[in-house]
Amino acid sequence: MALGECSLDRILEKIPRPNLGEMPELYRRLDDMARRIGRVLAESAIFDKVRCVVEFDKADAEAIRELIERDPEVMVPFFVMLCGLSDREFERLHGIRKVYELGRRPEPERLGAFAHVVNACLRHPLYLETVLFKFYKNWEEHQKRHVRRRVEDVVISLLRERGYDAGKIWVRCGGKLREVDCAVPPNPDNVRVAILVRTGVFKDLVKRSKEFSSEFDELSKCLAGARFVAVYLVPAHERHRLDKIREVIVKERMGKKPYDFVALTEEDLETLLKKLAGWGIPRRGGS
Repeated sequence: MALGECSLDRILEKIPRPNLGEMPELYRRLDDMARRIGRVLAESAIFDKVRCVVEFDKADAEAIRELIERDPEVMVPFFVMLCGLSDREFERLHGIRKVYELGRRPEPERLGAFAHVVNACLRHPLYLETVLFKFYKNWEEHQKRHVRRRVEDVVISLLRERGYDAGKIWVRCGGKLREVDCAVPPNPDNVRVAILVRTGVFKDLVKRSKEFSSEFDELSKCLAGARFVAVYLVPAHERHRLDKIREVIVKERMGKKPYDFVALTEEDLETLLKKLAGWGIPRRGGS
């Protein structure tokens, strides 16, 4: 799609991608979303093709709603990022719960309420390049923050599906409240297995290995008798480095108590399940 100086290609090529080598899939999704958003805006009645400006000052709530309905999957997060309100603030200030769900299920009443909030926030014309850059960088940070949380969910969900009582907990240890990414069972007074979860790439490995080791040292003082597992899920494009990654994580514990198990892939998580059985960790119901 070429719009002279409004070309989406020209706009996107200016955007820095500092984690491209580590998170190629994230940037592919970001590029796709930005292009879809750009097309919706550029084909709308409030777009000035000469100045490359989105004339939000000429839009009412109904016009905003029409933009969202053209591609709700990307236009909902776009307007959330552009307004600068978090999903919690949309609920607290405007009564719109789980705002991102509108991208998947644009219920008429809730979508109308969302469009009114967006319209109230956006009262001035903005350059297409500005709004796409704003969305791109904010959504990039938003998604990076959720990567670790998603990996924790993968681990916890798998254990629960296989019958184990598992979940995130906080324990009072050394005078501080410390987080355990996944505990089996999720009972601060009776943790049998403490699972430390991270994700990342080789570039981050030394830092993450030290984080694992520090958490192990801190928590082991208060979780007497618990098994400790390190889960560092490696993205597909770095699977060829699994042996080296495992070596770095294990080496960080040289001279100290080692991890009971290190998992780097979802296949390793299947092995972890066998380990739990071998360690005599009971499933729900005591089986």
